[in-house]
Amino acid sequence: MQVIDLTEPVAFEAGKIYAALSRTGKRIEFNDCLIAATAKSVGMNRIVTRNRDHFNRIADFSAVLPEDLEF
Repeated sequence: MQVIDLTEPVAFEAGKIYAALSRTGKRIEFNDCLIAATAKSVGMNRIVTRNRDHFNRIADFSAVLPEDLEF
């Protein structure tokens, strides 16, 4: 597992995600915006979560359920 620091650019990106979603009436918790911004900072645009609805609202980002993974 890799630990990714929360940096100022990541926090700024999370704020941009939050603002964009708020403008369209699709706001999600800021913590989820931080998770997405952190993932994007390392080149990821897809995560595994049980909260697909929130993450699928983010532009150019997607989420899958753990049981949907094909191992």
